[in-house]
Amino acid sequence: MEILGLIGIIVGLVVFLILVYRGNSPYWSAAISAAIIAVCNLMSPADTVNNYAKGMADLVASMLPIILGGAILGRVFSTTGAAASMARFLTNKLVLKRNGETQIRVAILVVLIVSALCTMGGIDGYILTFTLIPICAVISEMVDIPRRFIAGMMTLNCAFMACPGAPQIDNIMARAGIMSGVYGNEALAQAAGDGFHVTAWAGAVPGLIAVAIIVIGGYCTLTHLIIKAKRNGEHFEKGEMMIFDNKDRELPPFGVALLPLITVFALYTVVPAITPISETPIIVALAGGIFVNLITMGRYLPDTDRKGNKISKFKAALGTVNEGSEAFPNSFLQIVTPACIAGVVTATSAFGMVVGFLAGLQVSYIVMTIIAVCIIVAITSSPPAALMVVMPLVLGIMLGQGYAPTEIIAATPGIARVGALAATTFETLPFNGLIIMTLGMIKCTHKEAYKPMFLMSVIWTLIGTVVAGILFVAFPQLGML
Repeated sequence: MEILGLIGIIVGLVVFLILVYRGNSPYWSAAISAAIIAVCNLMSPADTVNNYAKGMADLVASMLPIILGGAILGRVFSTTGAAASMARFLTNKLVLKRNGETQIRVAILVVLIVSALCTMGGIDGYILTFTLIPICAVISEMVDIPRRFIAGMMTLNCAFMACPGAPQIDNIMARAGIMSGVYGNEALAQAAGDGFHVTAWAGAVPGLIAVAIIVIGGYCTLTHLIIKAKRNGEHFEKGEMMIFDNKDRELPPFGVALLPLITVFALYTVVPAITPISETPIIVALAGGIFVNLITMGRYLPDTDRKGNKISKFKAALGTVNEGSEAFPNSFLQIVTPACIAGVVTATSAFGMVVGFLAGLQVSYIVMTIIAVCIIVAITSSPPAALMVVMPLVLGIMLGQGYAPTEIIAATPGIARVGALAATTFETLPFNGLIIMTLGMIKCTHKEAYKPMFLMSVIWTLIGTVVAGILFVAFPQLGML
């Protein structure tokens, strides 16, 4: 029966992929997928509905602050012109001074730098799509990069989603999963004591090496594919895509534009590292970034509303915050819809069989974490769901294998880091909501634009994760920092 259930999970996910690939809404497509999975696993209608809803409910408390705060910060950062300022400054200083293929390489480097700054500055990866797309579109038109590669340019930030210190969902959920596993077990909780915490810098050295591999590999892959396409005669064409250019608009200085990102990074990552404060709530860090952005760049907000009527700067700031808040529900649903499917998947006996298989593996806990997260994130397309399942599971398996509670507590930084890295691997398979949305925004099909996204956000992230795992296994002390 478990085999039939496992087949049902695979079929359900394939159906979801086909439906959204054809342009259907992921919301009802997810319900169809969940129904197929439930039927093949003999799950009752009531249990199906409850588990479907539970998949979303389990993520609301942990993900709502970063998505809401990230949505507002992303909107404010775009509307004040801060994102365009960074892109214009770097483009003028670096891109326009080059020609030919060198210009393309430098243009992609500019996109990489901007996306890295925004990601490390706390703008959620989903929201960053809306921030980056006008920048990538304008640069592509200026440098004559084929439109289908805009999706790949927007995927460059995948290297930083699990970077040590990044205020991003993968790091936050890896930590949350570890904490739930520790304090859900009396022996581990006692060993942890009152001062236990996994910091944003957990497993920093292997994590940074993995990020460097993903950055270099992704950058080289994308530039190679673009240059190859150019040599084959491809050029930029606008198609049905809308392009916004800020060339005639007054923008804030580059240094000022960096201040909100620096604020978020400092509050979330630096302050806990250098002060007795063990953790800065992500919503506090994002609120700090929003406040600094509005205070330092409020004068660059548009002075007219959507109808062309004159408005005060205060009203413009309030309207921008409202627009960011209004973008939150759709952003949130796009992210958690796969988690609804995950709620059904994780309640099936077939999923229990997969977990049992993982628990029986006689491998290092680091290797087990990577394998488990990769498998579950591939099945569910939900890194938060995978991390909340796997982190406590690995800690429990380690207890069963005879590890002392103090040894497990000491190993949690390494487990959290490889878990966060592994969550970035198979998240971006073709049926992922963010992939579908990105391709829709640039008016391209999977066939036209998905290949560079897959190579960068699946293959290179997997390579980086494996390298980090090897380092943790070879040098266990790195997993205790």
